[in-house]
This record gives sequence, structure tokens and C-alpha cells, in this order.
Amino acid sequence: MPIKTQKVLDSSFDRCTRQKTFIQIDKLSFRDYRDEALADLDAAKKELANGTIKWAIVKAYQALFLQCTAVLVKTVGVYSKDHGCLLIALLKHNIVSVDVLSKIETMLSHKKTLFEEIERLRISRNKALYFPKTQNIIAAQEAEHIIEEVRSLLVLLGEQL
Repeated sequence: MPIKTQKVLDSSFDRCTRQKTFIQIDKLSFRDYRDEALADLDAAKKELANGTIKWAIVKAYQALFLQCTAVLVKTVGVYSKDHGCLLIALLKHNIVSVDVLSKIETMLSHKKTLFEEIERLRISRNKALYFPKTQNIIAAQEAEHIIEEVRSLLVLLGEQL
């Protein structure tokens, strides 16, 4: 990692730590987060089938957040109260293996990084949650695509568990 990038990462991680974003928890509780991630992904599929696109996107994003949390908890024994700090912790601790990153990179060849994809999904979730008219604009096809990408990411991140 370039020195400048490492300094920004260190600074961001320190900020998250100062804000008491990270909470020490039992590493074995990763199972709870993994199971909840899978349940939320199933719920997202059901919401999509029922035509509630907004909640399909929200639940798919939540599934991804929970699976990332499962990886962090199992590896470091830490829970992050903030989604951004969760990603920073995954980077800081070099948690996602090179093999998994390579598979994710192949899967997301049209994206730059796993973290940019997570950010894109977060933005889609925010639009669906905070801009009600967006629900009418977001097509079911986009929601279906988001759910499929999240499912694939859950499988790859699950390799870390």
C-alpha cells in the first residue's frame, strides 16, 4: 500500500478508535452475524418477489454489512458501530485474503474495488430509504442485480469464516 494511502488509512482508523466505534466482543459470535446476513439476504429476495424494491435493497445491503461484520468479529473480535469504520477496520487489519480479493476482483471486473462496490450498494440503500420517490425510479431489475451481487459477495466473504 502506498505510504500516503497507509497514512490516510491509519488516520481514519485512529478516528474510528477515538470515537469508540469499535467494541470488543467474543469471536465466536461471528456465527450470529453470518446467520443474520443469510437471513437478511433471504428476506431481500422475498421483498423483491413481493414488489417492495425499497426494502429488498435495504435488506441486501444489511446482509452485506452483517457478513463483513462476521469476518471482522471472527478475525479480530471487534464489532464496528459504523459501516465506514467497518470497511476501514477490514483494510487496516488486512482481513480479506488475497485469494478472496482476487475472486471478488474477477466478479466485479467492471468495478474498481470491493470497497467501491460496497459504497455503491450503500448509496442505493440510502436512495431507497431516504428519497421515497426513488423507490419508483429504481427498477426491479436493478434491485435483482444488487441482490445477486450481494449474494456473490456473501459467498466470497464467507470463505474468510
